[in-house]
Amino acid sequence: MTKFQDMKYERPDFEKVLKDAGNLVDRMEKAQDEQAFFDALFEIEALERNLATMSTLSNIRHTIDTRDKFYEAESDVWDEMGPRLQAVGARKVEVILASPFKGRIAEKYGPHLLEKAEVSLKAFKPEIVEDLIEENKLTSEYEKLTASAQIEFEGKTYNLSGLAPFTQSTDRETRKKANDAQWGWLAERVEQLDEIYDKLVRIRHRIGKKLGYDNFIPVAYARMGRTDWDQQDAKVYRRQIIDSVVPLAQKLYKEQARRIGVEQLKNYDATLEFLSGNPKPAGDEEVLVKHASKMYRELSPETDEFFQVMVNQELMDLTTKPGKAPGGYMTFLPDYKVPFIFSNFNGTSGDVDVLTHEAGHAFQGYLQRNVELMAISDYTSEVAEIHSMSMEFFTHPWMEGFFGEDTEKYYYSHVSSALKFLPYGASVDAFQEWVYEHPDATPQERRKQYREIEKIYLPHLDYDGFEYLEGGGRWQKQLHIYLYPFYYLDYTLAQVCALQYFVWSLKDREAAWKSYLTLCMESGRVPFKQLAPKSGLNSPFVEGAIAKLTPELEKYMDGLDKSKIL
Repeated sequence: MTKFQDMKYERPDFEKVLKDAGNLVDRMEKAQDEQAFFDALFEIEALERNLATMSTLSNIRHTIDTRDKFYEAESDVWDEMGPRLQAVGARKVEVILASPFKGRIAEKYGPHLLEKAEVSLKAFKPEIVEDLIEENKLTSEYEKLTASAQIEFEGKTYNLSGLAPFTQSTDRETRKKANDAQWGWLAERVEQLDEIYDKLVRIRHRIGKKLGYDNFIPVAYARMGRTDWDQQDAKVYRRQIIDSVVPLAQKLYKEQARRIGVEQLKNYDATLEFLSGNPKPAGDEEVLVKHASKMYRELSPETDEFFQVMVNQELMDLTTKPGKAPGGYMTFLPDYKVPFIFSNFNGTSGDVDVLTHEAGHAFQGYLQRNVELMAISDYTSEVAEIHSMSMEFFTHPWMEGFFGEDTEKYYYSHVSSALKFLPYGASVDAFQEWVYEHPDATPQERRKQYREIEKIYLPHLDYDGFEYLEGGGRWQKQLHIYLYPFYYLDYTLAQVCALQYFVWSLKDREAAWKSYLTLCMESGRVPFKQLAPKSGLNSPFVEGAIAKLTPELEKYMDGLDKSKIL
């Protein structure tokens, strides 16, 4: 039961690691019998687990305080070494796929493990190592830039996350000022943001060409581990969102405008759901974590055990502070077999979402903590986000302990926001598709195209003359576009699945939860298109899946107590 603060970080001797790993791959390749093959495989597994643990410890501590010079330097080292280690991993995969013992791997761990191995090779060749190093450095540059934000507002200094409560103020002028301060900081750095992204696009396009593709898109899909759906599936799915969700979202935005008493909803109004104020959690980190402990104790024996570990081993760093990287994430420490949650609590309902969303990720990781090979639990992002987004809805019955009299508002806002998110998530994907199909486009052309895409998916947006946003700059705040290309659609796919679990749980909570546990344990063992129906869900790619779901959600929102949603 090692606490996080006591977990020792030690930079690996990378030259020795590379040599040892290479020798182990040689042993696998030359193995004359199954025992020798698997012995070498498990030795590599132990080495890789330790590398993953050290890399993760370094990253967590760097993001907790990006000003820490030691971990800043370690982050730079890992950026440099990551692709070189990836080269060894790629050779291991090649040996496995060519091995006479490949069939035994499929028998022991399922055929999907080999499918994942095959797709991973589509995203890597030794020739791109230097490109990957350069890409890593640029993504780190973006992270450092956004983490460095020090924005003066009403006599105090805030980072980008710290301004969130002001953007949700019931006073419209305060919302507008906070909005202008937040986007103004980015607007002042538009050239720097453009330059970083321009370099990333060119590097990624070069990687795509070196790997034998017309552009980067097939590489991005391979990086994401997608074995059973492609760019055409994404296009069909995005069309469903345009047809079935955009009209409903526009209806919800019009209702929101009436609710908060504005004639024309501006972009700085969209963050305020209720004139009486957005639902706010009743307490700070200590209070929220205490209630979360009660919630997970009552939800199930599995969640109780999991959350006790998170609390007792201090595996969460939750509240925003100077120098902390923006955003939130869950990650896993293989040698300790525990997850870790990072976030930026700022006094909004998003604080509770972390304790459900990121805890959903962490819970699933905890359930699979004992897998024999890390690759077994290597699942695609749309699968990963089902774990988190579904947990948000399974915990609805305990929201009163977080929100008190604001609970009904939270219920409405949570479902409404989930629906309104789908068009935005799809717009990010459509934008990235255009970017990598037009790698020579100028930064100005990219921003112009983004604004055109916004008008399709988010036609309500009115930036009130803010030049940077009117010109298509909003995407530059979305870190996934810089760091994790083509990840964002996965959130929407998972959201559709999570909303199905929500509707299901309203009718038969026990059956829905049992399905969820099955999905968590099966994740990584079968691909997404099989996992959804195997768990009793409709695949979002199936025509009509979304259209079937939205009426149920409208019915739920209409059934809430309107007197409390003001």
